[in-house]
Amino acid sequence: MVPLRVEFGLKYFVAAGWIAALSLAAISALLHSTTPARAQEIGQDDVPSSERASIGLGRVLFFDTELSNPPGQSCASCHSVGAGWTFPDSKTNERLGVPTGAVPGRAESRAVPPVAYAAYIPSGPPTYDFFMGSFVGGLFWDGHATDLTDQVHFPLENPNEMNNLAHGELDAANIARKVRYGHNAEKFKAVYGPTSLEDPPQQVLSEIAKSISDYEKSAEVSPFSSKYDAYVLGKATLSDQEMAGLRLVTGSLNGRPGGPANYKFAQCVLCHAIPSDIRQGPDLWTNSCYANIGVPRNPNNPFYAETDSKTNPLGYNPAGADFVDLGLGDFLYPSLGLPSGNIGAESNGQGDYYAINGTFKATTLRNVDARPSDDFVKAYMHNGCLKSLKDVVHFYNTRNLTTVKGEIIDFTQDDPYAHLQGKPLWPEPEYPSPDTLQNPDGQPASAQAQVGNLGLTDEEEDEIVAFLKTLTDGFFRPNPN
Repeated sequence: MVPLRVEFGLKYFVAAGWIAALSLAAISALLHSTTPARAQEIGQDDVPSSERASIGLGRVLFFDTELSNPPGQSCASCHSVGAGWTFPDSKTNERLGVPTGAVPGRAESRAVPPVAYAAYIPSGPPTYDFFMGSFVGGLFWDGHATDLTDQVHFPLENPNEMNNLAHGELDAANIARKVRYGHNAEKFKAVYGPTSLEDPPQQVLSEIAKSISDYEKSAEVSPFSSKYDAYVLGKATLSDQEMAGLRLVTGSLNGRPGGPANYKFAQCVLCHAIPSDIRQGPDLWTNSCYANIGVPRNPNNPFYAETDSKTNPLGYNPAGADFVDLGLGDFLYPSLGLPSGNIGAESNGQGDYYAINGTFKATTLRNVDARPSDDFVKAYMHNGCLKSLKDVVHFYNTRNLTTVKGEIIDFTQDDPYAHLQGKPLWPEPEYPSPDTLQNPDGQPASAQAQVGNLGLTDEEEDEIVAFLKTLTDGFFRPNPN
């Protein structure tokens, strides 16, 4: 059953001209399309030369540190291959959890999502899908970019990232000038024509975005070259611990959803999905849904202190320490002319009628452990509050538990923490609404309880972590043909 508030919201979606639902066939086509990584599927040599040239241009632009204001930050500064296409500074990940920007003293409010395999994410805006029981689609943690080409514009403009602004607007002319007089000018003209850099700045910017997105769609960024991929192809064998983790993640003995039941199911694939039939691939390890899993606040997030409207008029945080990230609710309601979260005087009086506040995209598990060294610290969750895969799995397993065995925190109660005998194992969720929180009453694992009280042992948590490490690219070189 679809909650009444969501059902009402879907009618509003239709009236607003949005696609309210996707058929099962459409979902399969979206999630398992091979178009974005065509170079990986059919071989780099079979990609048209014009497309290869655009990919090559996109590669050098992706690493171009001159495109920020002030210079010094590129796309790769936040999306580093060595860190699984996420933020490459271990100390910043550990201390802050979110990326710093081109302007000293500025930082984003959210951690860096991976760009690898993002080409497979269904295009936005996010729409509700009855089959999944969730909103689906769009890039970034809240889906506010339609696709990879659209996505390129946002970090270029964001004052807390690459900061290319003039008079409060994206300064396309300055970006075009940087390419025109930079070391990539000849490569650009080779792709778009000898006079292309004399075109209107917005057109040049569109071509920059196209080439960067072409690179991000390429097999170099999404190579399907992990140990898991080698295992699927029969080119590698998982260890006993890794295989046990795969079985827990999928709930099946053969490692595919819907296969012969394993003795225990950690329910990971309910959001981090792969198809039940290997022939339906690729295995993306996400269904691009949005969920509120009760992630705590990140107390070290520097965005809480970015309250100076004079030094950062377009990127400051007016709420200060009271800031609450509403995720999809921060984007979807404003896109319909309503305030963030549909909260406040200008709301329509229906509250969170889509049940989306506090929900964030389930990113791919691919490269979730990719790191340049064993001691490198990665930041996990939308706000970077967790620092290891073990912490992540333990959080999913025990969010609703306390230090007293058998005691369960019930977030459907007005005061979930009243009369607890033990100490909660985790801080309070940043957005604890029982309307959006997954498994709010913390009842033991069931078909609907994807987090909070999974009943995993410490050994089983370690098995899941061991399996997740097999999803790191670079284990082998896939056959290009």
